[in-house]
Amino acid sequence: MQIACYLQKVSEISDACQPGGIVADVETASTCEPVGKPLSRVMTLLGKRWAGMILSALMQGSLRFNEIKRAVPGVSDRILIERLGEFQELQLVARTVTETSPVRVEYALTDRGEAMRPAITELTRWAEQNLSPDL
Repeated sequence: MQIACYLQKVSEISDACQPGGIVADVETASTCEPVGKPLSRVMTLLGKRWAGMILSALMQGSLRFNEIKRAVPGVSDRILIERLGEFQELQLVARTVTETSPVRVEYALTDRGEAMRPAITELTRWAEQNLSPDL
């Protein structure tokens, strides 16, 4: 059962309880609309460790691997490589190799990745206004 649906059912059952904890009508919690699949997919993507932070760093512009690491303190090489690969597969990030000495590899948001900018900006604004800095 999806967590949002579960929480809604618990709330409805709680509302149906009479004083003393006796459930008056268990059937009150019989319907629950599932969370939309598009929202589920984007939350799965952004919910992956460091994903939102990496995308946010790339909103600054084209960056090299170590520049991304500096912009996202704490991310390991392994996770950064995984996320960048996933973002490339989803066509959110482009990897550009410039044949110089040494070879220069840069990562940048594609148009598809840039389309996430307003959502990430709003999530950031919401967090600044509503979440404790300790989280």
